[in-house]
Amino acid sequence: MPAIITYRDKTYEVEPGLTVKETLIKIGLEPQLYLAVRNGKLVTDDQPILPDDKIKLVAIVSGGS
Repeated sequence: MPAIITYRDKTYEVEPGLTVKETLIKIGLEPQLYLAVRNGKLVTDDQPILPDDKIKLVAIVSGGS
């Protein structure tokens, strides 16, 4: 069963088994620019994508004065 990754209005259907970092690279996103959230909890880059996962990506925003 594929997993679903969403970022804003884009949805990516991905095969489970790769890590979050590997999956983001595979779909053409820079892993260091996003946080992955599964069921309201942060997913680290080294955790595998599981079957039927629904993962939301949140862009990392930095700023300062």
